[in-house]
Amino acid sequence: MRRFVTAGIAIAAIMSTRETAFARALSMINGGISDKTVVVGLNAAFQKRFVLPPSTTLTPGSVHRAETVEEGLGGKGQDVAVTLRHLWPEAPTRPLALAQFVGTGPGGDAVMGLLADTMGEGGAWDALTVRTKSAMRTCTSIVGSDSTTELVEPSGIIEAEEMESLMGRIDALSSTDGKAIGAAALCVMGSMPPGCSDDTYGDLCSSISGDQTLTVVDSVIGLKALLASLSAKRGSSSYTGGAVLKINASELCRLAGVTQSASSEEDGVLLEELKDAVKSFLSQYSASSALDYMAITDGRHPAHLVSVKDSSLYRLGVVALSSDQTLYPIGAGDSVAAGTLAAWLNLCSAEKSPLEEKYHEVLMKWKHSLTIETENASLQNILAAFAFGLSCGSASCLQQENSVIARDEVLDLFSKMPCPTACD
Repeated sequence: MRRFVTAGIAIAAIMSTRETAFARALSMINGGISDKTVVVGLNAAFQKRFVLPPSTTLTPGSVHRAETVEEGLGGKGQDVAVTLRHLWPEAPTRPLALAQFVGTGPGGDAVMGLLADTMGEGGAWDALTVRTKSAMRTCTSIVGSDSTTELVEPSGIIEAEEMESLMGRIDALSSTDGKAIGAAALCVMGSMPPGCSDDTYGDLCSSISGDQTLTVVDSVIGLKALLASLSAKRGSSSYTGGAVLKINASELCRLAGVTQSASSEEDGVLLEELKDAVKSFLSQYSASSALDYMAITDGRHPAHLVSVKDSSLYRLGVVALSSDQTLYPIGAGDSVAAGTLAAWLNLCSAEKSPLEEKYHEVLMKWKHSLTIETENASLQNILAAFAFGLSCGSASCLQQENSVIARDEVLDLFSKMPCPTACD
């Protein structure tokens, strides 16, 4: 009997600690989330990097000995938070909340510790973080000289009360005196753990976003419900926000049912295939009423931006990285999303953005150097923001740790980004 009593006391103590942490975080978010960026990345992960010796390639079926083994953060939402941490270096003014489930046990404790070290003191990044009963999943990157292989463990099941806890926290932050308010920016990232319904991202978007929220979606899970939620928000006469779907070109083709001629994703998508995929996707998913833009990446090949309103398509070149060095691409796409959102928020509403002044200066300079004939300020802003995001993604490939970027490398790569061109 004593063991059960002791266990009950221990569980109660843990729950009390968690609620105290939430109360502390909640008290630090003055005025709710109206000036905050909320990153929704429910499927958090503990990351391990198994780094092979230089000039060593991964050979299936062979024994490999690591030169180093490193630990870090690995979920897509966490990756976005890491990049934003580098773009927004001043912790007391970093308006960020990370909505996620973090598992129990040593892995989950390690993730919370790493996040605390990464995000620094003075913020309330954990106000929307819920610890779960299931164990923390681990993702392992095997880094060779020519490629990186990712091994992903299954996630634990999210229980009903854990989902209720998350929604309760969001509701507590997203209303004032019973009146709903919206976040300054929302970023929806990646997959959902089992136990989450297909409507989860749509429900979260409905609770978090408002008339002025800028939203970047980098997920195809529960996409129809999420797009329906975004569409409903746009029905308001006071709506001034915006929504961008960031998606990989090959993934877009699969969603749209367009067959690629290339034998592998590394070979890229042809322009005509991309146009067909965009047209089919917008029709199949009724996305025209939900989105302003689609930001389409294609690995080392040029990226494209779609203006949904008139279906115009713009090509953005990417800066080639040296093949003489080991690259670390895991998390690069998440850095693209983070950089795009941070730059977009800065260009649209500088007073809500803690982006470093130097980044703001180069963004404005790049925006005003556009040679595309358009007086559409919204289009100019998102073109500059996406180009900046692509530079962040490339810069993250130069750092071993997921989604970490170096300021000088971002600025150097952004300065080399060619001006976008309109596709006929």
